[in-house]
Amino acid sequence: MRTLAADTLILGARSVVRSRRNPATVVSAFIFPLLFFALFFIVMRRVMAAQGFDYAQLLPPTIVAQAMLFAGMSSAYYVAADRLSGLTARLRSMPMHRAAPILGRAVGDLVRSFISLVPISVVGVIVGMRFDNALGVVGFALVALAFGLVASLGMGLIGYVASSPDDAVSIASMPYLPLLMLSTGFAPVKNFPGWLQPFVEWQPVTAVIDLLRAFTGEGDVGSTLPVAAAWLSGFGLLFAALGARAFKKAS
Repeated sequence: MRTLAADTLILGARSVVRSRRNPATVVSAFIFPLLFFALFFIVMRRVMAAQGFDYAQLLPPTIVAQAMLFAGMSSAYYVAADRLSGLTARLRSMPMHRAAPILGRAVGDLVRSFISLVPISVVGVIVGMRFDNALGVVGFALVALAFGLVASLGMGLIGYVASSPDDAVSIASMPYLPLLMLSTGFAPVKNFPGWLQPFVEWQPVTAVIDLLRAFTGEGDVGSTLPVAAAWLSGFGLLFAALGARAFKKAS
């Protein structure tokens, strides 16, 4: 475990430095979520208010979840780029824990996730989102970053199996849009067709968004936490294990 931690921190620091040398990555992590927030808030606020929903309270958690998914997608590109450049083969020849590369990449993505989380949360509070207490703020941030970590692990796994960085991004976008749009993020479950409602209600992105909202007072933390924790821990362990195996076999 000490070897895994040390190797992960080294590769995580590399990911952070690599992002810092690419200012466009940092700027997009800051600007794009705010643009999505502004567009959805302007277009949908009155529609949702007519249905009795306070969109200022409901929308920020959705945009946070979207930003975490978007930040994680960079893992797919960079992992595939490392394979293409031969770095993955070089790392495989070194005395390194095989789970460290994908975990290190995910640690680097946490920085980008945090850069997205802060402005969305601040703007959300400005337009009307409220937290019941300081514990809600901490829980909100931890759940968001945990979701970003799991998303990065999953997207990084795609990078190991895709044929090129561009293909990796294309494949990573396939689960991104359906999981986000077919969730309670932008509309309640009752707005979906009856045959689709069970999927919308129980899929992992809905569980995370519902828990984020619960920390802002829109829902019950006690009932939403176990579901979200089960999804996040299960997928986190699965993606880390599969990523370690894919790293060992990557060509």
